[in-house]
Amino acid sequence: MFLALDIGNSRLKAALYNKMEQVASWNYAKDEAENFVLRVQDCFSDFPSLKAMGVSSGERPKGLPERIQWLDVESNWPIRIDYSSPKSLGVDRLLAASAAFLEYGPNVLAVTAGTCITYNVVVAGEFKGGAISPGLNMRFQAMHSFTVALPNVESDPAAALLGTDTISNLQAGVNVALPLEVESMIARYCEEFNLEKVVICGGDRNALRNPLKKHIFAPSNYELHALKQLHEYFKNQGLS
Repeated sequence: MFLALDIGNSRLKAALYNKMEQVASWNYAKDEAENFVLRVQDCFSDFPSLKAMGVSSGERPKGLPERIQWLDVESNWPIRIDYSSPKSLGVDRLLAASAAFLEYGPNVLAVTAGTCITYNVVVAGEFKGGAISPGLNMRFQAMHSFTVALPNVESDPAAALLGTDTISNLQAGVNVALPLEVESMIARYCEEFNLEKVVICGGDRNALRNPLKKHIFAPSNYELHALKQLHEYFKNQGLS
């Protein structure tokens, strides 16, 4: 049995696998950390030989078992790292890039749509870098927080290009503009680096689906699937 854990900035996720089949998964908000930890502890009690691997872009809750293997930038990644400040490189970006490399080849772009939008370029099996920009909800929150008059509005995937009131103007500025921005960035990266595949993952990936439907949209909880891939890679390489 194998347990994958993803400690994010806003969510705590885990999935339990029997060989390659996912048999259970859970997803908690940060304020439900105690329940998350109890579920993880139960897995270790139920399966004494359980292997576990995780990544954390947010603060890890206290009480998690010590046997969990936490990935960091110095782990034995399947891709090489060509990045001028590797110690500041987010492990979640390396995970997405590595999983895309293992599934789709040596020249690939992994786009994550979460709290932030990240673009992760892999050329000839080497992580080159990319870009980071505010994610969907962060854009709405920023316009509300940094102005006096603009309200905090809900995302609307069906927003029209032409907003006719303040709320629909804000939605057009995010829900319509963000996919166009991502589409343009993808086109530039693919052209400049001759990338063959584009993989889009993250909790807000569906907000990009229609304008970017020609690309590969990863399934829900792709980060957990990616951890399972890394575990199999390490095992096959004699590293785990």
